[in-house]
Parts: sequence; C-alpha cells; structure tokens
Amino acid sequence: MYTDWSEARLKNKEKKRIVKGKKRIIKDIAGGNKFTEFTEGYTRTYFNINDDGMRKGAEKEEFVDMSQPRPCSFNKTDWSGRKVKEIVEIKAPAPYTNSTSPPVQFNGITVRQLRAIWANISRRCVPEGWTDHKNNLLKPEDVSLYDVDKHIIRPFTVEKEVPFVEMLPSTAGPQPPRFFISHWWGEPVRDFILCLERAILDFRKNRDDEDERRGGGMSADTPVWVCAYANNQWALGEDIPDDPNQLGFTRAMEVAVGRTITILDKDGIVFSRIWCAFELFLTFKGTKTKNGLWAVYTAHTHNYKNPNGRDEEERKALGIISGGSTSDLTFSDRITARETAFPFELIKKSLSIQVESAESSVESDRIHILNSIVGNPSNELNNTPHTTHNKYAELNDTLRGNFASSAASLQRAAKEGGEVWKRMIEALSKGSVRGEMVFDFDPDGPWSGLTAVQATELVAHLPLTIDELTIYSDYGIEFMRALIERVLEFHNMKYLDIFQTSVMERVKKFHNLERLGILRTLVGGEEEGQEAGLRLAEILSWNTTIELIRLPAGLVGVKNVEKWGNALMENKTLTTFYYSGKLRDEIVDELKTKTKDRKPKLKIEKW
Repeated sequence: MYTDWSEARLKNKEKKRIVKGKKRIIKDIAGGNKFTEFTEGYTRTYFNINDDGMRKGAEKEEFVDMSQPRPCSFNKTDWSGRKVKEIVEIKAPAPYTNSTSPPVQFNGITVRQLRAIWANISRRCVPEGWTDHKNNLLKPEDVSLYDVDKHIIRPFTVEKEVPFVEMLPSTAGPQPPRFFISHWWGEPVRDFILCLERAILDFRKNRDDEDERRGGGMSADTPVWVCAYANNQWALGEDIPDDPNQLGFTRAMEVAVGRTITILDKDGIVFSRIWCAFELFLTFKGTKTKNGLWAVYTAHTHNYKNPNGRDEEERKALGIISGGSTSDLTFSDRITARETAFPFELIKKSLSIQVESAESSVESDRIHILNSIVGNPSNELNNTPHTTHNKYAELNDTLRGNFASSAASLQRAAKEGGEVWKRMIEALSKGSVRGEMVFDFDPDGPWSGLTAVQATELVAHLPLTIDELTIYSDYGIEFMRALIERVLEFHNMKYLDIFQTSVMERVKKFHNLERLGILRTLVGGEEEGQEAGLRLAEILSWNTTIELIRLPAGLVGVKNVEKWGNALMENKTLTTFYYSGKLRDEIVDELKTKTKDRKPKLKIEKW
C-alpha cells in the first residue's frame, strides 16, 4: 500500500489544502448526483459458471440494486462444490455487531460494491475529462486508486467525512473481511477488480474444515479489506503511532486470520514497497502455524485449458496460491492448469525480493517497519535499521519460496534451465510453504517435462516445512536416494506417498523397446533398491512426525526385512504402512509378526 500510512503523514501537513479541496468538491457535485451506481444501482453483464469455474451459456444482463442494505456472507457447499448448502452471514463480534461506525478493521468491501465503483468510473471518466497527476487524460482502464480517491472516494464522503464503505447504502453494518488485500495504489482499478473476480471463482468451494480455514465459499457478498475504502481518507493523519503493529490494517489482518491476497501490478512494483513487505511479514507469521494463506494475483489475459482436455476459455487474471485454491480440490493437474500462464518475468522478479531495500515515501515508516521486522521493542523503533539481519533473510526466503513452490514457476524455470533453474530450486529449498505437494513425473503427468537430473535436483530441494508429499515417478535409484535424504530433514511431514510405476507399465505407454533399456538402467537393481530402503528404514526409526507412508515394494526385501521390522518398532508415530507392487507373502508376514504388539497399532497393507 503506497498511500496508506506513508501518505497519511504527508496529508496531515496539508490540512489547509484539504479544507479548500472540500469546498471545491461540494461545489462540484451540487445540483446533480454523480454517484447513482452507489445510491441506486448499476447494470452488469455476466455468465453462468460451471463446476470447473468456467463460463457456460450466453452472456446475461442484470440490474444490481445498491439502494438497500445487503448483509455480507460466504457459502458452504456440498462435497463436490456444486451446490450451496448454506449461506453464512458474516457479523462482527460484540460489541460491534450492529455498530453504524465500527472500528476500521471491520470496514471490508464486497466485490458487489467494487463493481459499482467500476461502473461509476466507466460512466464518468471520459465525459468528465478525468486526468492523472501529470494532467494527461485518463481512459477508464487506466484509472488508479489515486484517481478514485480524487474523483470518487473524497467527493462521495465529503459531507460526513467517514470511510467510503460506511457511506454506501448497501452496507448493512460492519463488514469483517475474509481476506486482507495487499497492493499498490498505482495499479489500474480495473485490473484490481479483475483479480478479485477471479479469486471469487477460485475460492468459491467450501466443503470441509480445511476449505473453511483457507477462506473458501467466496461470493460477490464476501468482504475483503482494502485500505482506501476502509480508512477515513479525511482523517488519515491523526494519531498515527510509530509502531506499525498498532495500526488498523494490522487488526484487519487479524480479523482475516492472516489470509492475504497480494495484487501484483504488471511491473512488480508491489515487491519494492515496504508496507507491502510488512503486510506479508505479518501474513507469514500466521502461515507458520497453518493459520495464514498467501495468494498472489495479477491481471493477465491468457488462454486457460481445463485438465479434462476438452474445454478452454480466455481469462483476464490468475493467481499463484500457496497450497492451491479450494476449487482445485487439491488436484495437482488443476493447480498447474490454473497457474501455468502466470507471467514468468514477474516470477523471476520475485527471486530478487529484498525487504531491506524496500522503499517508502516517508523514511521514518521504513525505519519503523525494518526495526519491527527484526523484533525491536517499541522504544527502539527509531534506531538506525540493520543493513543485514537474519530476519530479513528469513522473510526474503519465505516470499521467494512461496513463488518457487508453484508448479508453474518450477516448470517454466526447468524449461529455461541454467541459472534461473538453480535460483528457483534454491528459493524452493528455503521456503516455508505448508500443506501438500504433489509431483507426477509419469510420461503423461504434469511434471513429465523434467529430465531425470532436474527431477533429482528438485526433490533434493523440497521445502522442509510441507506436511504431505506425493510423488509418482520411476526416475531410478539416484532420484530415490536424493528423496530419502530429504525425508530425513523434513520438519512437519505427516504423509509420505512414493508411488513407483513399474518398468513394463512405462513401456506400454511409450511402445518403445529402446525406452525399456533406458528405464531398466534408471530403475536400478534389486540390491540397490533394498539398500535405499534400508536408509529410509533407518530414518523412520527416529522420525517423530510421519503417520502414513506408501512405498514401492522394491524398497523392502529379504536382505533388509529384519531391519525394517526393527525400525517400525522403534518408530512411535506411524500408524499406516502401505506398499505398492509385488512384495512376497513371507516378507509381509514377517513385518506383521514383528509389529503385532506395537503401540500405536500399525496397519500393513498393499495399496
């Protein structure tokens, strides 16, 4: 946010200009209503959406009534996400439940209300000859939040001097945000709204507790927190504390439970703003306990292809979402298809993020934020900031790592190769992404484009914070060894699923005898497989987090079955042991006999 608190101090020194501006605004709007879209309503066109979030049928038109209060809400859906089971009204806690002037953290705005802003811009911009700060004529698609503040927010709120959201007749009371929006005021408002329209579709499903935690069930009536519309633009300079942790947007992030959407402008300027960096610092404090979520959206026209291979459509925006969206249903092919067109230049720019070099229009704000990030107490916020610090490095690694954990980012970097690939997997290894990662390296899988060397490098650099890992591959013994050594370092791993396609299954897909020879070389022999399995058994013997594991049968055999049994007895967290492929009955019986009195009880079964 470029203008939020940095601009506030500048505005506080310009009270005379503001008073003069109020008089001009009141005179300008006298005798006519420039805000019909907010007080009465607007007309919009739309399409129905199918189960996959794609447009279906002919374009339709509707009039959206904005003259009456409309409660905020989100949806709970059935397991498939196809039907809305319940509309849940969003209310502020007591004593603010029915407040007509709630604290700023409850001043979210809905996309239904944001659409009214775009309708107002579209109608007024050209006829009224709006100009930017350089006095250049504006087109609606170029109008930024600076221009909206000048032509819409201040004129609309001038008489009562309250936040924009509170002036809207459609606001039924406090609007607690389900997501916090981090952005730069200089991006086009049209692009901003396109990103949120896409986010609504990506997070429309809410099937269970995990979807609920991630903010699922979004609709046009679900509020998000946007500084310009939440804050009173006539009083930004009043009583601003030095400690950024005490500001209104910090409380808004708490209401949104650390769920943050960053709107990334086309030039990536948001990466260089200190306030945006601090917002993400607060977000990632939540993600370490699985309470936060970071999604990065950008306006980018592209052709989306459904993984079903039949449907495609043009889309105007897309997002990279840590762990995927709720509408992805945790399927890696859906995540990849949705994210694959994300502009790679912006992804590469993310690898150069340096919070210690981020800028602010007010130097004291930069100083306060950097001191806050390193953990200095309130009486030391004016100290000269460190030029380097492990907290800076930690935040930089987290930001870069969340970009690098995207399948789209990694696959594009793999194609480019060289230094870009090295920087990407290095960023991946230092990230703090939670949740599940899935890699399907099969010939017809979404990761089939990686070479055996790249796949091995990739698993050796997986983030150590993930909770679940699923891998489909048959890249051979070196790949397996690299993966097993990475398992040793995982901090939170609960489920480990290694599914190895057999040589003959691979050959059937390729119909190529030459490929058979290559695969036999890659897979390695029985002795090498059991040697790698022995190392994994050793790791499991002292692991204290893994609860379920699925392994290829080749990792267990006559030569290591006794040590596997001993390792499973020493392990105290594993409850389910699946194996895929052929494992001799006597080996299975020996494992079951060895662990029959184990506590907790261990289930050993073929998958």
